[in-house]
Parts: sequence; C-alpha cells; structure tokens
Amino acid sequence: MRRINASLSVVVLGLIVAACGGSGAAEGTIEITGEDYSFAGVPELVAPGAELTFTNASGVEFHEMVVLKVADGEERTLDELLALPEEESDALVEFQGVLVALPEEDGVDPEGGGTSIEVTEPGRYAVLCFIPQGADPAVVEEAMAGGGEGPPDLGDGTPHALLGMAGEFEVEG
Repeated sequence: MRRINASLSVVVLGLIVAACGGSGAAEGTIEITGEDYSFAGVPELVAPGAELTFTNASGVEFHEMVVLKVADGEERTLDELLALPEEESDALVEFQGVLVALPEEDGVDPEGGGTSIEVTEPGRYAVLCFIPQGADPAVVEEAMAGGGEGPPDLGDGTPHALLGMAGEFEVEG
C-alpha cells in the first residue's frame, strides 16, 4: 500500500509541476550580458511575456542587443542567415527591439529610453550585435547625448555578430 501511495504522490507532484509552468522556460526579467564578442545569459527556452534586459560588461567596446524574431518555418542556422545578403535576411526576420550600452553600462532603447524588450509571440528569436569592431564609444556617447543628426558613423569594422556576438532562443508556444 505504501508503494502505491508513494507512486501516486510522484504522479501528482509531476502534474502539479507541469500545471505550474515547470517547462523550464525562463520567465520574468532575463538579464543578458554583452561581452567581447559574445552574449551570456541567453536561455534556450523563454516564456511568452518575458522581458529581456542588457548589460555591457566590456570595458572597451560599445555593444548593442538587437532582438529579431525569425520567420516561422525558417530552418537555416543563424550563421547561414547572417551570411545572406541584407535584403534577403531582412525578409526573414522581424525587428523586436534594440538596447544599446556604452562600456560597463546597462542598455537603453535609443529611441524611447526603455530598458527592456518584451517577447510575446511563440517562435525562434535571435540576439545580435551589429556594432562594427573598433567603433569609438565617445562618438556613440556624443550621438546619444543629441550631438549630431542621424546615426553616428561607427566605421567599417567587422560587425560583432560575425565575430561570435550572436545567440538565439525559442519562445515557447
């Protein structure tokens, strides 16, 4: 009888965990850190409604976290998508938001000043940094302070995403 009760308890516990969101998906606020040249803290699975924040841990480089939703059914790897011509890759992703951060600072939305990006739709997502290697943080800081019109000239170095600063996750459906 004790064996049956113990087995029943294990089954009930499993049902409770499943009902309470025991899927292993990251929830709430997810803190992603940019390093030279990678992202840390990107989970494999994210719950809908999670908020992504960004911190630049580099002491030298300016970084951004661009969040894109990859088109449903698209199976090419992130490296393959990055190798496509811009017009072609742009048709396969949907912009979700961007947070930019000077060295050793937290990320902010350069347009509205927000500090997080919410992901709500199920599917595959990418986080990327397109800042060119060697971009001068002082030029960026001046542009963010309102000095100059339009985006700053960051040079023509290799985009950080092509140096490994790219990651992906799935928002559970």
